[in-house]
Amino acid sequence: MIRVEDDLPGAALLDGSSADLAASMAAAGGLWLHGDARHLRLDAEGAVLGWRTTDGSLEAQPTKPNEGHGRWVQTDTGGGLQCQTGVHCGLVLPGVLDRAERFSMAVLYRSDPEVEGRTLLTINGEGDGGSAPYLFLADYGDKLLVKDTSEGLSLEVPKTPGVDGLHCVLVSIDRGQIALQDSAGPVHRGEGVAPALPKPASLFIGVRSHRGGLQKTLGEAVIEDVLIWPGKSLLLPQTPADDAQRVKLARYYLWRR
Repeated sequence: MIRVEDDLPGAALLDGSSADLAASMAAAGGLWLHGDARHLRLDAEGAVLGWRTTDGSLEAQPTKPNEGHGRWVQTDTGGGLQCQTGVHCGLVLPGVLDRAERFSMAVLYRSDPEVEGRTLLTINGEGDGGSAPYLFLADYGDKLLVKDTSEGLSLEVPKTPGVDGLHCVLVSIDRGQIALQDSAGPVHRGEGVAPALPKPASLFIGVRSHRGGLQKTLGEAVIEDVLIWPGKSLLLPQTPADDAQRVKLARYYLWRR
């Protein structure tokens, strides 16, 4: 064992990036679902009954069609929610956005390069879907798509090449502007019409809504971290605080890789 008597900076500590991210998110009013087993409620079979935010304030729960399908699995960097192709394994964190004009969301996940992760995150109402518009982020193998179903705002980009294992996708919405960054790659931007999302809006994980159909939107991935920043546009920064949040996330992701 190597002992160092001097004080070390936070970045040199094993959990420094996690602590920095947690502190910055708390200061910004953000919410973080981290895939460590201590944040999850599991049944005897390993099915996820609840996924608590790191600050303990809220808990994501299974969507209506998810009857024990979503399971926690261990990974090289901790663990996460196992999603299966064509099976409703998703969770919902209700009412996290009072206003959906400006926000950022991120997901850290693993998927087989030969299998599509499909729906990763969705901003939607708490109804059963219907005709109300929603905004989703999806993995289609070699590309990523973020789109609102009213067709006003959409961005499709290639995945960052050379990334194996854990991906980190960050999305920012600011009214009619959209930006996406995949795994420390370039920031892609687009413009359109601000989506008419429900108020309040909920965050769905691995699915698009409570609807029992839509099996074609359900892919295979292990979702390890989910983060959302109401009112913050990390990739379309309005203040230095927005950019500081992005840097904290980037450090956390690079450390975990």
